[in-house]
Amino acid sequence: MSHALKYAFVGLFVIAATFSSQMFAADASAQTHADDTVAIQQLIVKYAHVYDSLDVEGYVSVFAEDAEFTFPGNTLKGRGEIRKFIEGAKQRREAAAAAGPVNTGYHSISNTLIEFDSADTAHHRSYWQVLSGPTGGPFTVSNMGYYDDVVVKRNGQWLIHRRTIP
Repeated sequence: MSHALKYAFVGLFVIAATFSSQMFAADASAQTHADDTVAIQQLIVKYAHVYDSLDVEGYVSVFAEDAEFTFPGNTLKGRGEIRKFIEGAKQRREAAAAAGPVNTGYHSISNTLIEFDSADTAHHRSYWQVLSGPTGGPFTVSNMGYYDDVVVKRNGQWLIHRRTIP
C-alpha cells in the first residue's frame, strides 16, 4: 500500500472519529435534555399529588430551600413558610372532616411548556384545574389557573425555585 493511500485512510479515520465524537456529544446532550424535561414534568406531577394528599414532607420537598411561592393574597418565602402553609391546609381539612363529609379535590394538569435557560434553570408553565366533589363524585371544576415557574437543578434534582399562580 502506498504512503499516499495510508495517509488517506488515516485522514478518513480521523474525520470519522471526529464526526462520531461530535455526534455522540450531540446525542448525549439531547439525552440529557430529554431526561431533564421528564424530570421537570415529574416534579410538577409530584407537586399535584403531594398537595392533593396533603403530604407535608412531600410537598416541601418539591421546593428549593430558598423558594418563593406567590398566589393571590400571599407570598411564601423559603421552605419554612411553605411548610406552615401546607400544615395549615392539612389541619383545616382534618377539622372539616371531623365535622362531617368533605369534598375531595384532585389536580388535573395540562399543556405543559418547558423552556431551558441553561443546564440548571428552566421556565415551566402549565394549566391546572381542581376537580372537587364527594368521594365517588359527582365532580365539578372548583378552581383553575396556570403555574408560572422557574425551576432549578440542584444536586442533580429539579426543584421549584419560584412559583407564581396569578
